Amino acid sequence: MPAIGSTSSSSEPARPANVAVIYHSRRGTQHALATAAAEGARAAGARIRVRRVTGPEDESTGPALPPALDDLVWADGIVWATPTYYGNVSAPIKAFLDTTNGLWARRALADCVVAGMTSSTSRYGGQEATLLALHRTMYHWGALVVSADPGSPGWHQLGGNAYGMSVPAGADGVGSLERAAAASLGARVGLLARLAAPLRDRRRAGQAPRPGSGGPPPRLAVLVTDDGPALSALAAELAAGASAAGAEVRVRRLPALPGDPPAGTLSPATPADVAWATALAWGSTPAAGCLPATMTRYVQQTDRALSAGELRGKLVTAFGAAANLHAGGESMLLSTYTAMHHWSALIAAPGYTDPIVSAAGGNPYGTLLVDDNGGDRALTLAAVRFQGFRLATLARQFVPAAGPVPVVG
Repeated sequence: MPAIGSTSSSSEPARPANVAVIYHSRRGTQHALATAAAEGARAAGARIRVRRVTGPEDESTGPALPPALDDLVWADGIVWATPTYYGNVSAPIKAFLDTTNGLWARRALADCVVAGMTSSTSRYGGQEATLLALHRTMYHWGALVVSADPGSPGWHQLGGNAYGMSVPAGADGVGSLERAAAASLGARVGLLARLAAPLRDRRRAGQAPRPGSGGPPPRLAVLVTDDGPALSALAAELAAGASAAGAEVRVRRLPALPGDPPAGTLSPATPADVAWATALAWGSTPAAGCLPATMTRYVQQTDRALSAGELRGKLVTAFGAAANLHAGGESMLLSTYTAMHHWSALIAAPGYTDPIVSAAGGNPYGTLLVDDNGGDRALTLAAVRFQGFRLATLARQFVPAAGPVPVVG
């Protein structure tokens, strides 16, 4: 874990971003989308590698240049393109992902910006589930998952998928609107990958990322569903880690519903806290593996109260407390990220980006404080402190002007 409290200038010389477009295409749909995404990233100034994963039933779409692990180490950003199979990525893509364990173990894939595209033979067919399944692997890497941009070309006409890009299968169905949307997603990854490049260079050198000192400090809102002992302790440590990285921090409790625990000392959260923040940390307890109603109501009210420009582009992470090891804590954290994709967020789960994550129980989606796991509470609090430090470090890198992360309209 980096020394909490240390800061340094983010004066690394700028260089073009490296973006890998990795796809599996059976009948040409993903080939067409991948080609357009690569063109968009190149137009945004990125250096491009296009790689094709193949399977035994693929129809020919030209010679294949298969991906190698070196392509992932090289990349600052990745656009994945896969057919939908039973609500998941295709077997060839999954087989390639399963070869990345050695890179993951040494944190060589952390801080890479990633996005996904998919297709199926119907209008639905599990396309959303496929993108969310891809995201789960990326969280383990410690990658930064880019949500779709509602301002991109054709977003509403193509179905308004908040989790990435999806279209019906069939290369002849990939028209100018679909290509423009894929190019826009590629451009957004290219822009964010350029900001990620200094972080990735430090990873390649075996060094932990560090917060820069230039520009205004990031603004972090820590929003908890209750201010009982567990979430309060986690929120305080996360805020301390973020403050040590130079962030301005507000810790707020979401407005209570009937039956919620009585309010403590925290100020109530309002939509203005979200508008103020450039980064959000959500803390909650699982309700049957889902988000508690307190958080769902606040998200809905904030969505109605603020304009799209005040919601888009936040960096987001999540943490929580649960009664036992498998009380739905992981599902709750993933549900938080699912909701935040609808705000076009940049999701920054902790992943295994520091040894403290494994020491505290190994949850790549966010820190969980559990009553009966017999673990060391001090390790859990250290893990959530690191999570806050990391979020603020990323916010300093990705939000240099205290505005949202780049969107492409």
